[in-house]
Amino acid sequence: MLRRAALTGLAFLSVGLIAAATSAAADEGFGQGSNPGAPTQVRLVYEVDPNPPRTLGTGTAVDWSKPGLTLELLRLVGKRLDVDFVFQRVPWKRGLFMVQHGFADGLFHTSYVAEREPLLTYPRRPDGSIDDSRQIFSQSYVLYVKKGSPLRWDGKAFEALDGPVGAVASYAVADDLRRLGVQVEEERSTIINLRKLIEGRIAADAELQTMADPEIRRHPEIAVQIEKLEPPLRTKPYFLTFSHQFQDAAPALAERIWDAIASVNASPEFKAIVETYE
Repeated sequence: MLRRAALTGLAFLSVGLIAAATSAAADEGFGQGSNPGAPTQVRLVYEVDPNPPRTLGTGTAVDWSKPGLTLELLRLVGKRLDVDFVFQRVPWKRGLFMVQHGFADGLFHTSYVAEREPLLTYPRRPDGSIDDSRQIFSQSYVLYVKKGSPLRWDGKAFEALDGPVGAVASYAVADDLRRLGVQVEEERSTIINLRKLIEGRIAADAELQTMADPEIRRHPEIAVQIEKLEPPLRTKPYFLTFSHQFQDAAPALAERIWDAIASVNASPEFKAIVETYE
């Protein structure tokens, strides 16, 4: 079951305004509130930039006639569990902040990064390891360079890297690159990084392929000047993650949602929906 989240716009300009804008939702909590017959409510946030076919459209609006495969997946999960997922689109860093401070119950799509453990909870196996079987999907980060660049990536190391690499702010690939000793420049969006690349201000741009490729197709003046390197920088599973507040208060519900994600992902009903996006 789904209900469109009220968009708060300028309410996110400061911590205080965020708290004011979300206090009503926080008072309702994730439970049934004063109406014991109502579905359980879970507040989820996700990126404003499109990640086709997983999330479609740009900005804060959600087009429920074609929202993207992840929202279709969670719509089916909600029906199975009688959970009312309330969705809100926000910039990625804001989403991390909202989950960390309890202004939202969950965030997607999130890859596992050890540094995020104080902020987020992930599905785990009994031995404590991350449970990839309960991922939403997997996707790849790839490297884009200007045509004619000598830079190469063999899957383990860079050759002829002579400058910083661009990345979207707070995306996990930035820390991955820093661990390889790479200088990273973070910007708020993919298109800013791509423009910096063609202007020669960065040596390469590390982006999620599913987000960057459509952006490049929309800008032919960029497309003719860049190329994508193989192999991918990395391919990782991406999850619905929950706040520690939510996990502590409703651990059984979190586990049921993660279990249902795996079950729905494998279902004929969801596979039929996937075909409509191909």
